Amino acid sequence: MRVSELAKRTGVSAHRLRRYEDLGLIRAERQRSGYREFAERTAREVTLIAMGRDLGFSLKAIADMLPRYRAGTLTIDEMIVTMRQRIDEVDAAIAEQQALRRKLVSHIGWFKQRERKARSPSPFPSTKKASR
Repeated sequence: MRVSELAKRTGVSAHRLRRYEDLGLIRAERQRSGYREFAERTAREVTLIAMGRDLGFSLKAIADMLPRYRAGTLTIDEMIVTMRQRIDEVDAAIAEQQALRRKLVSHIGWFKQRERKARSPSPFPSTKKASR
């Protein structure tokens, strides 16, 4: 199938498919006409790649998985372990963002406090003595 048909079947843009091919994630045979011709199995591979990207996996992590997927040796248990590791990464990123949020809220409070102090008159009368 040609790149346009593969794009239509998988929902992945032709541009992205060309990028995946350039990165060696998918392979196509070149016809005499110069057109790329993808094998039927490539649609499944592209679906796996798209799913991986949607779940936030890097292209390198996906590339590491693909040979076992193609060979039929990538097990469900391995996929579950990989996804649990990804959940741990997401949880760590969420914790990091929550910590950043707390810092931002704290800084806003600090600035508001400074602003209130700058606007309020001193509670003590001036102790300056008149100069003689």
